[in-house]
Amino acid sequence: MSTSGREAAAARLARPASTTGDANTNTEHTTTGTTLADLPPELLDHILAQVPPRERQRAALALAQVLRGHAPATAHVWAHLPVGSARQVMPLWRRLMVEQGKARGGGAAVVKTFGMESWRGDADILNNALRCLPYLDTLLVNVGTNFAPEHLQEMFERPRPQMQRMEMRFRPYVEQASYYQFLKGSYFDAAVETLYKNWPETPSFTHISLVQDLPPRVTAPPTRAHSPAPSLANSFADLRLVSRFPTAAPSAATSVAPSAAASVVPSVAGSAAGSVPPSIAASVTSAAATPDGSDTESGNSGSEESTTPPTSLSEADDSLESKGFTRKGPFPYLSERLQHLKPKTFAQPIVFFDIKCMARFGAAPVAKHLTHLRLRVPSRDLALVLVSPPPNTRLFPSLRYLDLSTSNVRLDAVFVTLLRQYERLEHLVLDRVNLFAFSARERGNDMCKELGQACVGAGLARGKERERLIAAWDTAQRTRVAQQEIALRQAAARRASADESDAEAMREEMQRQIALSRSRRNRPAPAAHSTFSLRDRPSRRGAAAASTGPAVSAADLPPQDKAYFVLPPLPTMKTICIGGEAPLISTFKVSHWEDEFHSGWRDGLAKLHGWAVHIADKYERAVKKANEWKASEVKTPTPKGGKGKGKAAPVTKVRPPTDIRLFRFARPDEPLPDWDPRDPTVGLIEVEVSDAAPRAYLDEYKHAIADAELYTHSQAVRPPCVLCTVPGCDGPSRRGEEPGERVDGRGGMMGKHKDGCGHSIGDATWGWEGVAA
Repeated sequence: MSTSGREAAAARLARPASTTGDANTNTEHTTTGTTLADLPPELLDHILAQVPPRERQRAALALAQVLRGHAPATAHVWAHLPVGSARQVMPLWRRLMVEQGKARGGGAAVVKTFGMESWRGDADILNNALRCLPYLDTLLVNVGTNFAPEHLQEMFERPRPQMQRMEMRFRPYVEQASYYQFLKGSYFDAAVETLYKNWPETPSFTHISLVQDLPPRVTAPPTRAHSPAPSLANSFADLRLVSRFPTAAPSAATSVAPSAAASVVPSVAGSAAGSVPPSIAASVTSAAATPDGSDTESGNSGSEESTTPPTSLSEADDSLESKGFTRKGPFPYLSERLQHLKPKTFAQPIVFFDIKCMARFGAAPVAKHLTHLRLRVPSRDLALVLVSPPPNTRLFPSLRYLDLSTSNVRLDAVFVTLLRQYERLEHLVLDRVNLFAFSARERGNDMCKELGQACVGAGLARGKERERLIAAWDTAQRTRVAQQEIALRQAAARRASADESDAEAMREEMQRQIALSRSRRNRPAPAAHSTFSLRDRPSRRGAAAASTGPAVSAADLPPQDKAYFVLPPLPTMKTICIGGEAPLISTFKVSHWEDEFHSGWRDGLAKLHGWAVHIADKYERAVKKANEWKASEVKTPTPKGGKGKGKAAPVTKVRPPTDIRLFRFARPDEPLPDWDPRDPTVGLIEVEVSDAAPRAYLDEYKHAIADAELYTHSQAVRPPCVLCTVPGCDGPSRRGEEPGERVDGRGGMMGKHKDGCGHSIGDATWGWEGVAA
């Protein structure tokens, strides 16, 4: 719609009455019309509440322009603050300082969501603005080359008790050669270290996203001519996965004409309520100049549809030369005659990442309630870090959604450990991680079956590991009891021998003193004698051995009185995404992959059920032996005359365990207590076995197998675990299987995703789509 059309529509809305004539009766009826300005403010607020959070502020300002007498509510203007340009940071900070001086904090106390969408701007001023927002619950930040580690530390030095979701996207790349301040140290780990050092346990903090952009490329993706991808440059929406439901109509914010948006400023400034800050009006003006609300200084043309990812350099852009070395860069000595010697490309600066900080962060109290974690660092071994917790700690105990796309993950022992360690993991996104190690064409079916078995077999390994921990814990307890008994016996023996040796020592001392007095007669005074002896000092080795207690043999251990059995848990995985593992593979072959995955899932469930039956048998045998031993303790009385005719109860030679218990793991919907490394039974729930149905606890395994078989025969039902092979993001370039081969990690995102896959969950969770209205 043109500008004149919008102005005409606004004039029609403001017109008080309309006169219409009936052509059939030639009778004029004059009706009194009702404009939007006559509607109650509650209804207008309800209309604004239906606008998406990212567009609500601009919609409220546009409505204030159309309705001269209407002042939007403070919550609609200040609740969600998107900053799309570096020029908006300074006026926004000044306005926030003014709002803080008002009663109850003014608009600064209403802000719930803050999104820094620009890659530029003064980081110090941005930190000053964030200090004025004490009640933030959602923080979306684009971290570019304008940030230093000190800025990230300052941003998170003060805890925010209301914080719910935090998303940081890092782009440590430059478009022209320059000196880069991040060469002095680490990058995003400064923010992570500040979080786990300064922030206490925050129950509301459940979502965090740390994403590093892919390195820039000067080549086009393989599917450039067939699958143009929308440009994600300068938009915070590309933090989420590529949506499978693109919006056909433009948003209200992007349809505002420049002239109409520019006219908002004087009208809002002159409103009677005066509740619209000039900085926000200025942001509308700058956003009208750039319809997508992006930063025009970022070097990407927002008007043209780019077919390359945001981290790539567009080949169609004539300014490629300006993105290389320039005379304003670090090579000013190149004159005009030496332009042919100027390099066409340059290496990106090296930035050091300490990804091990994620292990310390996951073990900190601030990460105790995190349920959604997205961690993307291209070509880094993040899975190895997430399975290496500090001693006597657990990482992310409440994690349910994990996204490790673009990193390095293989279908090996580390991956199995990852599945075993996170008990409540339900959604796993592994796009462009090279999970099959370039063996998808030859061994795709086998590896998908192995993947399904690994997802289910993680519960079996978890149950066995918990039983080993319980056995080691019981042995340690019995060892401590044996050491205490041995120490008591040794102390008693020492006291008894001391009484006998005291009298002998006294007699020897008397004889020694008599002999010494006789030897001193008619002799000069001898030299002084030492009052202590080095031989009496115990050696360090002996002291270390004494500190650990007396040695205990297996015969000295008391008999085992506890027998705890643990049932293996059923798989909690609901979706798993392996996008990018099937490039240029037909849909028919991919369907075979899914069939093999579910076949491996069924095989894993069969093994899980078999082990659960084995545990049930062991439990019942242990209970039977304990009952027999208890019955044997009640001795049958014998007659005084001699032999009795009664038959004695069977006697067990070795005392069996009498404390028999059966445990199971907590389900995802059950509360999980705090983990205690000193007691491995923490987090387990004791199974109450009834005499009427002694094996009713095995029914859930049978039901899981039945559900998996039902999906095999009728795929109209939802599968037990959704497998999606369509990628939701681009990946880094990797070395191929052949020498010198390079595999491009782009393309293939135009396929159809599975219903309810992890990508759809990520679309609704991250970015502005996940902001609560």
